[in-house]
Amino acid sequence: MTRLLGCVAAGVTLIAAVVLGTGVAGAESNGGVRIMPLGDSITDGLTVPGGYRIGLWQRLVAGGHTVDFVGSLFNGPSNLSDHDHEGHSGWRIDQIDANIVNWLQSTTPRTVLLHIGTNDMFQNPANAPTRLATLIDRITSTAPNTELFVATIIPLPSAASSVQTFNTALRTLVQNRANAGRRVHLVEMNSALTSSDLADGVHPNAGGYNKMATVWFNALQSVPGSLNNGTPSPSPSPSGGDVTPPTAPTGLTASATTSTSTTLSWTASTDATGVTGYDILRAPGTTGGTFTQVGTSTTTSFSNTGLTASTTYRYQIRARDAAGNLSPVSNTAQITTQPATSTGTCSAVATVQTQWSSGYVIQPLTITNTSTSTITGWTATFTLPAGHTLTGSWNGTVTISGQTVTIRNIAHNGTLTPGTSTTSVGFQASRPNGNTALPSGYTCA
Repeated sequence: MTRLLGCVAAGVTLIAAVVLGTGVAGAESNGGVRIMPLGDSITDGLTVPGGYRIGLWQRLVAGGHTVDFVGSLFNGPSNLSDHDHEGHSGWRIDQIDANIVNWLQSTTPRTVLLHIGTNDMFQNPANAPTRLATLIDRITSTAPNTELFVATIIPLPSAASSVQTFNTALRTLVQNRANAGRRVHLVEMNSALTSSDLADGVHPNAGGYNKMATVWFNALQSVPGSLNNGTPSPSPSPSGGDVTPPTAPTGLTASATTSTSTTLSWTASTDATGVTGYDILRAPGTTGGTFTQVGTSTTTSFSNTGLTASTTYRYQIRARDAAGNLSPVSNTAQITTQPATSTGTCSAVATVQTQWSSGYVIQPLTITNTSTSTITGWTATFTLPAGHTLTGSWNGTVTISGQTVTIRNIAHNGTLTPGTSTTSVGFQASRPNGNTALPSGYTCA
C-alpha cells in the first residue's frame, strides 16, 4: 500500500514504520461500542503509527467507556489496545466511497469518525465537496442508526486555499443533512491544529495527533448515543430542537489598524433562539492560508492584538447560537498592519503647492528625521480647519477622526537615516468657498 499522499513534494521523507505492522485487521474485539476510524493516512497514523487513535483510546478508557475500534486494517503501538481501523494511505474520497458499504455491513459500527479529503486537495479539489456529499449520503442510507462524525480536514499549507474552500462546503453539507434529520455531526478539526503540528507538511506529529484525539473525544462526549450500544439517541430534526443556524454576519470592516492591532466590527446575525456569540477567524496574506479561530466576542466588535508589523491578514466572522449551530461566515475584511516604529524624533513641514477658493494641495508634506539614529517608521498628525475635508492623499496611510488627520508611512518611505527627509507625501483638501484657512498643528513621531 502506498504511504504517500498524492503529489507530496519530492524530497520529503515520510516515516512509515509501525510497531505492529499494517495489514488485514485482527478483529480485536472486547464487545464494546463499535467505532470505525475512517479516512486516509492521517487516520492510519503515518509518521506516528496509530495516530490520533492512541490518544482517543486512552481518553475513552479513562472516561469509563468500553469501545471496540473496527475496520479491515490494523496498526499502532502496544499502548493502543485496539489497532483496527479503516485509514487507507493515499486514498481519495471516491475510493472510500467505493468500499464503504462492504465495510459498514461487515463491522456494523455504532459510530464512524470520518476525516477524508486531503488527497483530493492534490488531485481534484474542485469536485471534492460533491464526492464527500455522496459518501455521507451512502453512509447514512446504508447505516441510518450510525452516528457519523465528519471532520473538517486539518491544515495543508501546500494547498491552503483548496482546504479552506473544501471545509467551507463541508460545513454546509453536514449542517444540511443534520437539518434533514440524519445522524451527522460536524467536527471542527481544522482550527485545532496549525502548521507547527505537522511532521512533514501533511501528516500531524505526535502533538498534532494528540490534539486530534482531544477533538474527537469531545465530539463523542457531546453525543452520548455515540458511546452506547442501546437505543440510538433521538435523531435531530427541525421539530425536535434548534438545528437552524444563525444568519451570516454582514458588513465586516476593520479600523484603527496599528503595527500590532486592528479593530473589527460587523452587523449582527439573527437567529430564532438568539445568537450567543461570534467566532473570529483569521488567515495570513492576501490569498491562500487557512482561516483559524483567534478569538470570540459576545458583541459585534473585536480588537485583535499581538499582530506582526507590516503584515497582511484577512478576517471572517461566524455566529453561534445556544444549540451550537454555526452560521455561514461573513464577508472577508483585509488589513495590513503599520510598519514597526523605532525610537527617534522627526518633523513634519507642509508646503502649499497650490490653492484656490474652495481647496488646496499640500505637496510636499516633508518628513525629516531630526534624531541621531535611523527611524523605520513615522506618523504625522495635523488638524483640518472646521469645514475642511480631505479629498485625496498619496504615499501615506491616512486615518481621520473628526478634524484630526493622521498620516503614517508606507513601506518605501518609512526608513529615514539621521538628517534625511521624504518629500513624497502629500494631500488635497476642499474648504468652504472663500475660506482661506489652512491646516495647522503639524507634529511627527
